Amino acid sequence: MSTNQILAEHVENYITHDDALHGRLEDPYADSPFKIYREMSSKIKGKYFEAFVEEYCENLGWKVERAKNTTEYDRVVNNYKVEVKGSTVWAGKKPHFRWQQIRPEHCYDIMVFVAVYPDRMEFYSCTKEEIVDYVTKKTWSNQHGGKTKNSGTFFIDGFPEDFPFFKTLFTHLEGFKGEE
Repeated sequence: MSTNQILAEHVENYITHDDALHGRLEDPYADSPFKIYREMSSKIKGKYFEAFVEEYCENLGWKVERAKNTTEYDRVVNNYKVEVKGSTVWAGKKPHFRWQQIRPEHCYDIMVFVAVYPDRMEFYSCTKEEIVDYVTKKTWSNQHGGKTKNSGTFFIDGFPEDFPFFKTLFTHLEGFKGEE
């Protein structure tokens, strides 16, 4: 055997080859239980993210109801109208999350962001005012129409730590608002 080669019969002994076979170098979700959500269509993925938020909040002992108007918000948590946005990590030269379809004109109180990493799911929240203020000041965050046409729909790219207004769910949802 030459010292400057790896024979086909020995390549199975290399971790790098095993990573390539299982797509681990390209897809950090290759061995993740969250891979199923990464592979879903946006619409189906959104339904599951909403359900995760509902179940997580119920497990905290919070009051959760289905939205009366699902075109405006997704759930009512402790009497707050909650819009849910979720994302898995977008791969590429600069990995990031992308939370999409942020609509300032919709009627919600709190926006919940679900960040699905290969090894965990994290939940963050902000007020409607905070997210609307952020997206409407960023010309690059207009989701449809680019920088020339305001479609009224926005997105944000980054990691949770990039957004100082991302807080825990407890910050915005723990207490009851109004009458029960």
